[in-house]
Amino acid sequence: MDAAAAGLAPVIKRQRAARSVPKVRVYSRHRNDCKWRGDDARLGCDCPKQLSWFRDGKLHRLAADTCDGEVAENKAREMMNGFEAAAKGERTPLKETGTLLEDAVKTFLETKATSGITRKHVAKLKSELEQFSKFAFARGLVNLGDIRTEHVLAYRNSLVGAQNTRAKKIFRLIGFFRFCVEMAWVSRNPAQVQSVKLKYSQQQTPKALDDRQFETLLRAVGKMNGRTTDSQRRKLKALLLLMRWTGLAIRDAVTIERTRFELNGSGFYKLFLRRAKTGHPVYCTLKTGVVKQIFSGANPDGRWLFVDSVPGGEKELDALVQSWGVLFRKLGEVAALTDADGAPYRFTSHSLRHSFVLWALNAGMPTEDVAALLGDSVEIVAAHYSEWITGRQERLNERMMAALG
Repeated sequence: MDAAAAGLAPVIKRQRAARSVPKVRVYSRHRNDCKWRGDDARLGCDCPKQLSWFRDGKLHRLAADTCDGEVAENKAREMMNGFEAAAKGERTPLKETGTLLEDAVKTFLETKATSGITRKHVAKLKSELEQFSKFAFARGLVNLGDIRTEHVLAYRNSLVGAQNTRAKKIFRLIGFFRFCVEMAWVSRNPAQVQSVKLKYSQQQTPKALDDRQFETLLRAVGKMNGRTTDSQRRKLKALLLLMRWTGLAIRDAVTIERTRFELNGSGFYKLFLRRAKTGHPVYCTLKTGVVKQIFSGANPDGRWLFVDSVPGGEKELDALVQSWGVLFRKLGEVAALTDADGAPYRFTSHSLRHSFVLWALNAGMPTEDVAALLGDSVEIVAAHYSEWITGRQERLNERMMAALG
């Protein structure tokens, strides 16, 4: 006889409510020769320790960076304290807001993904912010308001690789925290201080082509008979002219559409597009003669000037751009460029972008205007081309002093 037939009250099974604060668990990753292998709950060995927790139905794992079980458990408690403070929205000197670093990163990436930049660039941001998040979590910094300048400085000092690569990572981290300030999650940017920023290596200062080198390149196109077809040589020369006088990056130049060029009432062509890498707008003005030379070497008709079609997938598009990059490198080998001192000059497609920037700065254009022409931020232009900007200012000072007599 069941409970209903017997007139008894039915037994109600209550489901346990989901935890509002994740529980951080410590476990061991036992080595092959550990006697407790197979029992990850045993923490008394000297095997590496890991932290794990569930949040929003997703399992998170993080290396505890220790083989000491007690140290790992202390880190787990610090993380749980951060989660609890965030859940309560506590405001203390060390907890500015209740926003979790994990949530801030997620919102930032979602915003970037819908802003027009490529999936490849979003993936790079995601990878770098995950690297920073792991660094922060390992120190119990789960709450965005816990992160201070000293933590960002310690992270910067932990980075390895080329100086310019590390400088770019810090620059993008500054952008993330700037977004957090704009969202009112924190009141100040802990990465926007001089002690955190990395200077770009002076050994990697971009080199621009002078007029002599550019003319040598144009002539060298005709010497690539055995390496290219007639069509490739015509397009290559047209690309050289386009990139030299617009500063376009190779991906934007190779995939440019014919409709991007519009003749204005003053007899010049104006060009507008959005950079494939960042989605930032690019504006430029070109002489009619230059555009005619570009059109004469490009596809005679069709939507795109240099390709028959643009692949939809990132891998296919990368392969297309890389194939043109190989042609540029071959051209550099044939041209065998040298600098003013006779030393070999290594030419790449980006040399043309540098040449455009140097020309624009020498023409007296303000840095913010050059940034608009390139589709970059003022900070990026100042970081990459600071030496040229300083040289231009010195020349302007000399002209001012000469004018003042």
